[in-house]
Amino acid sequence: MNNRILKAGVSTMALGFLALPACLGGSSNSDDGGAQNSNDSGSSSGALSGSSSGSSSGSSTGSSSGSSTGSSSGSTPTSDGGSSSGGPGTGVALVPDPNGYLGPSSNSVGIQGAWYGYGDAWGTNGAPPGDCVVKGMHPASACSSITFPPAAMASDAGDGGYASTFPQSTSGMMCLSGTAAKVVASDYSNMFGIGIGLDFNNQGGVKMPYNATANKVVGFSFKIAGIPTGASVRVELPIPATDASGDAWAMTVNSDGAYTLDLTTAASDPHPLKPSFTSTGTQPAFDATKVESIQFHVPTNTSAAITIPDSNRLCVSDFQAIVSP
Repeated sequence: MNNRILKAGVSTMALGFLALPACLGGSSNSDDGGAQNSNDSGSSSGALSGSSSGSSSGSSTGSSSGSSTGSSSGSTPTSDGGSSSGGPGTGVALVPDPNGYLGPSSNSVGIQGAWYGYGDAWGTNGAPPGDCVVKGMHPASACSSITFPPAAMASDAGDGGYASTFPQSTSGMMCLSGTAAKVVASDYSNMFGIGIGLDFNNQGGVKMPYNATANKVVGFSFKIAGIPTGASVRVELPIPATDASGDAWAMTVNSDGAYTLDLTTAASDPHPLKPSFTSTGTQPAFDATKVESIQFHVPTNTSAAITIPDSNRLCVSDFQAIVSP
């Protein structure tokens, strides 16, 4: 196996749901996809830790947090409708190796980590079962599911860990397929959906904050395609201060296209970050010196399940860090 070795019991931050190195993000517990990312009171995030032996033999644990379209407290997600790309600065391409891992020598902005997939049906080891079954006590058939990227498999290293990989048909194009389940009994905490994400500072399987400011990173740009009709993708940037609530700062994307997301919450900025949910309390200030990951999260709702077919996957490509002069 290659890519990341996931150690049982190693959590990538406080996740609310689970995540694996994959291709698209989640939201609820903001960081770490929902799989245990932060016990977000209404969202869940998932994450999984893993080391990568591929391209730069460094290890990387991917965690992702994601929250669903509503929090258990009944808050409503915010949306800026998506921003078209085109921010100031120079773009630095962030292209992972064939296993979905970015080694420390792969880019000039100090990003080191793996792409991962996460969802309420996957645990912190990147494989079933997840919070939906274990904590929510729902039947697996009622939970979200991921058909791509593949779930982690038990490691043959004999240490009880798991190994995962994030294959790409086109280098740097990270894709997701599966179903974000219809929420039952308003249990958004345990039925938060699916997504893919990328850790920014994961060393030796330990997820840590990334100092974007010190590396002169002022934003990120990307292209996204395959968003199902009537659905949206929440692009989240978890920080330690939002791990507990899951209310990560984010941008909501409603249609395919090229986008820029700036690392600021200033209303005057053309591509600002906003809280994932209408805040029911004090929203921690966004801190660009402590960004944990970026997550592309397909949140759940109480109306209907959202399916992303394997024949038309949701894909993120041309991912770049925007560096100030």
